[in-house]
Amino acid sequence: MRQLMARPGYTATRYQGQRAVFNAQTKTLNLQGEKGTKAGVNRDQTVLVGDSIIYSDSTKIILALGDTVILRDPQQQAADVYARGQMRYNVELHRGLVTNITTQIAETGQNWFVHGNTAAFVSDTSRGRETAFYVRSGTITSCDDSIPDYHFRANEIKMVSKHIMVARPAVLYIGDVPVMWLPFIFQDIRSGRRSGVLTPRFGVSELFRNSPSYRRHIENLGYYFAISDYLDAQVALDWRSGSRPTAGDPGWLQLNGEMQYRWLDRFMTGRLAVSQHDQRDGTSNTAVSWFHDQSFSQDTRLHADVNYVTNTAIQRTTSFNTAQVLASITSGVNYSTKLGPASLDLGLRNSQHPGRHEVDRSFPVFSLASPTIAVTNWLDWTPNFSFNTDQQLNMDQSGEFPFRFFTNARGVTDSVALKQNARQTTSRFDTPIRIAGYTLTNSFSLNEREVDAPQTVVIRDPNDSSVRTSRVFAKTYSSEVDWRTDFSLPSILHGALNLAPTLSFQNVDPGHGFWVRSSLTNGRFVHQSKRLSTGISASPTLFALFPGFGPVTRFRHSITPSITFSYAPGASLSTEFLQATNRSRQEFLGALPQSVLQLSVSHVLEAKLRSSDTSSTAEQKKLKILSMDFSSLAYDFERARKTHRTGFTTTNFNTNVASDLIPGFRGNVGWSLYQGDVQSDTARFKPFRENIGASLTLNSQSGIFGVISRIFGKAVPEAHPQIEKISPSPEDALANRVASTPVAGITARQTQYSVPTTQGWQLNLTYSSHRQRPPTGNGVIIDQNFIGQQCLPLLANPILHQQCIDQARAQASNALPINSGISGTPFIRVPPSDNLASQMNFNLTQNWSGSWGTNYDFQAKKFGTHQVTLQRQLHDWRAIFGFSQASNGNFAFNFFIALNAEPDLKFNYDKATYRPVVR
Repeated sequence: MRQLMARPGYTATRYQGQRAVFNAQTKTLNLQGEKGTKAGVNRDQTVLVGDSIIYSDSTKIILALGDTVILRDPQQQAADVYARGQMRYNVELHRGLVTNITTQIAETGQNWFVHGNTAAFVSDTSRGRETAFYVRSGTITSCDDSIPDYHFRANEIKMVSKHIMVARPAVLYIGDVPVMWLPFIFQDIRSGRRSGVLTPRFGVSELFRNSPSYRRHIENLGYYFAISDYLDAQVALDWRSGSRPTAGDPGWLQLNGEMQYRWLDRFMTGRLAVSQHDQRDGTSNTAVSWFHDQSFSQDTRLHADVNYVTNTAIQRTTSFNTAQVLASITSGVNYSTKLGPASLDLGLRNSQHPGRHEVDRSFPVFSLASPTIAVTNWLDWTPNFSFNTDQQLNMDQSGEFPFRFFTNARGVTDSVALKQNARQTTSRFDTPIRIAGYTLTNSFSLNEREVDAPQTVVIRDPNDSSVRTSRVFAKTYSSEVDWRTDFSLPSILHGALNLAPTLSFQNVDPGHGFWVRSSLTNGRFVHQSKRLSTGISASPTLFALFPGFGPVTRFRHSITPSITFSYAPGASLSTEFLQATNRSRQEFLGALPQSVLQLSVSHVLEAKLRSSDTSSTAEQKKLKILSMDFSSLAYDFERARKTHRTGFTTTNFNTNVASDLIPGFRGNVGWSLYQGDVQSDTARFKPFRENIGASLTLNSQSGIFGVISRIFGKAVPEAHPQIEKISPSPEDALANRVASTPVAGITARQTQYSVPTTQGWQLNLTYSSHRQRPPTGNGVIIDQNFIGQQCLPLLANPILHQQCIDQARAQASNALPINSGISGTPFIRVPPSDNLASQMNFNLTQNWSGSWGTNYDFQAKKFGTHQVTLQRQLHDWRAIFGFSQASNGNFAFNFFIALNAEPDLKFNYDKATYRPVVR
């Protein structure tokens, strides 16, 4: 029998049934099944099962009858075809006629179930073995319940396996209720990427305005090109109506183009996007985004993330994304490789600020770092080199001389705004050498600063502190070259006091380099003096153990002080050097002898928890109850003796606090200890708090809530269902607000609303406060008021001027500009900032989830941004309500219900409104 079935040129057909009747004349086989036994026919991979089957070998037609008839043909499709009644099938031509058909069409990631009263299907073996189904009076759904939650009912349905599915006309039913009529529905069920029309984004309000003042808004009207397996592209058009234009919202047209590439053989991936935004008032903006990542080898890599816009004001005022409104438009390019054992990095950083003309640029950013090189068994060398140039271009903060006045052709005095630029170049070469346990450190550095803007400098007489004159410089600059060296001996009493003696040569004026040139020396280098300094440091760790209670077996409290004492003899500075740095000899205290005691402390309180694992290899879990770090304080006994005043020489004092009881909690406070220059005899010891910050992450798994639950006798949930986020992740809204956001293309228009995907809840709080010590004396004070400069053209219209100030205040920065490094230059007063940002994700029920993100400005006494999202996960649908308001006043409201199987099929209401913030 096996030899007969395996005979070449023949195809075997197998039969199954309780009773078989064969008519030799007509070559007809009648198979009958009984209760519990089905009749079946198998030819190649095709299987047909029914209550009774009539098969004609001459016509190759099978007629199957029964309550449930099943056809399985894996060559055509993976799913079975079910029929209730009868099925007529030609096993040779792969054609059939079915009553009450039920089948399943597999799409990438989704299954569609098709039902029909009458259907026919035919296979085309010349086109990749596709099967075409033709159904009359059928239904389509993706719900796998016995009674589907929704379905489409259509008069005619055509399905081509592994290709397309079309139905016309179609009525959507939710349960048994018709809710929408569609002329046709179309679904491409081919796998992989395909070229096609993009799904436009618009709401019901774009079709039927619910308000005469509503402005229509359409996005994503374009086409997608699947160029190859490694490359694709898409173009889309965005449009906002220009009817009834308002100030700042004249209507616009935006063209977006984007190309993505991924070449795995070359380890290269990237994205290039361009957007052209044209407004009805004639202004325009071109935005470019380029992301590229390529690995040339295991050690060589190129990474680029470039964002650039030509008009930052339009970029800010037309955006609904809070990240694009608040965050800087940042770019970064980095190339890294290895030269032997050394690592080479070359990079570029560029930042534009929304609504401002200022550009911050760092290029080149170069570093060459080498691991420790063992020259001999007793000599180790660790060289490092770095070179950076930072620029601030088109600084828009107020200056002493923001305008240049001249007489125009009409003989009238006119003015033009001056461009202000600043540059700082730093270079450093470190070459520490370790000889048989002794360390000799040598470092060479170059620091150049230049401010290309007019400034008034109060010049001091180096020999008479009472003589001061003011002089205006068109440009100020300074260059400093320095060499520092110190010699460290091996530590003594290692593991106990950890004593480490040092010997070094220090500059008499530690705030400047050894060689200095500036605007006050006419470009000539002058040098200061060096002196020998000796010192010894100790860093013991003191700890104590205390008995525990409850779940704690033991407490450990450790204190790690770092004590350093150094001595340096008195020295002097030349008159030329004092003149170059704009100091007077009477006020400068750095030349006095120095006997400095420096102290820094850190302490940690830990708890060791009980463990249910009693094995010898079990490790008990440790919990950090409280950790505090204090920056160092220095006290000079010689200065206190000479000046008969306080001997503290530390300018700033900082402390940091952390605790594992509240995961993610971090706190810091910073103080300015002196009013004035600490090297001057006019400085006063007057502590002033400059900054304070705290961050906190709470969720249902946080330790503090576990303690509260145990106190009230409630079971504590297991720790593994939800991962605690101690630091912000790229998905968090707080991180998105400060991350680099693409400014061009279609990918940049991601959804405005982030919906939590985990159960439970999580709260992130971040508080930051910065303020500047008020200046004293009679020097020149300049307020950092780029807001006033930016809004000056609107001064004639009080309403628009106030709106501009409110919008620009959202981009206020407390960063100080680059200075020339010369004392006596104007003092830049920065406005204080006091901000609280929060992001909360929560799940009301298993299917209800939401998120809320906002920030509050205590100085402006109002909220800046809002992002609210509520999501309801249904069986086959997803409903989302979202609201987003950016600090520029623009807000977007969105509500839609989308089909999980086809997200582009949705009922949505979108409303986007440009509304300047008005007090």
